[in-house]
Amino acid sequence: MNNNQLKVIDWIRSGMEFAKGIDLLVELTRKQTFYNLFSGKDKSLPEKLAYEICKAALLADHITWKDFIRKVQKETENPPNDVSDTKAPVLPSSEENKPIAFTPIIARTENDLSLSESESEILETKPLTQYPAIIRRIIHEYAALFQQRSKLHSVMTELPESNAESVCAKRAELFDLIKSISARLEILYSTKKGFDENGIIPEECDVFPPAEKEETELDIASLDEAALKKQKKNLQSSNSKDQTILDYQSKERSEVKTPMPNGPKRLKIEMRINDRNKKIVEIETLLLKYAGKE
Repeated sequence: MNNNQLKVIDWIRSGMEFAKGIDLLVELTRKQTFYNLFSGKDKSLPEKLAYEICKAALLADHITWKDFIRKVQKETENPPNDVSDTKAPVLPSSEENKPIAFTPIIARTENDLSLSESESEILETKPLTQYPAIIRRIIHEYAALFQQRSKLHSVMTELPESNAESVCAKRAELFDLIKSISARLEILYSTKKGFDENGIIPEECDVFPPAEKEETELDIASLDEAALKKQKKNLQSSNSKDQTILDYQSKERSEVKTPMPNGPKRLKIEMRINDRNKKIVEIETLLLKYAGKE
């Protein structure tokens, strides 16, 4: 069984959430048009989505897909609603199936643990405090990222069914963010699994490498007046470029602003601007000593 098939099985076992299913189908087929077909139609097209996913992964056809889903659900320790002979699987709404668990990106195992957001200090097997510090950090980050990805899924399903350039660009941006988060979740899950099964405690730098600094740190106090003014201008220029991205979701300005919605990408840019503003204040303070001099 290949990795794509394992992902489909995991999707079935985890509750067949509609928005996640759309992302999975696009990943399997590499056809962005499925977003237009299924987005916002969790009430009318859950059966078609489930069938298309099983078909794309070569796990079942139009005759056997219901039986396949039923089989997977029965093999799951806590299966979702069974698939009847006459009805397709019932897909819970995004609210009913809001993901708050420490669930794997790849196929689940018997050692899979679940972390409830409302009981963040308790795991199914033992108190969270009994884990090494780095494992606790992994669990907390996994839970936070899982929630973040769920919110991005919701935003994507609310996009209008349109092929307009702005909508397609936004959809692609959300897809890239979700894909990036999923990749990080898979790393965290694999590391946690290594600890559960083999007692491997990873090096912190391997799981949480130091963040790369966007700009080289300078000893501002050692700069002369000309260098300070140049540094200030560079910081202001960088802020202007980032502000354009926040206002237009592009490096180029247009006639109408299309502000970047709240989310991890906007937060990252805003923090970057804030850090530069602090440096600009420091530079302006240092420039005071040159005031009035020829």
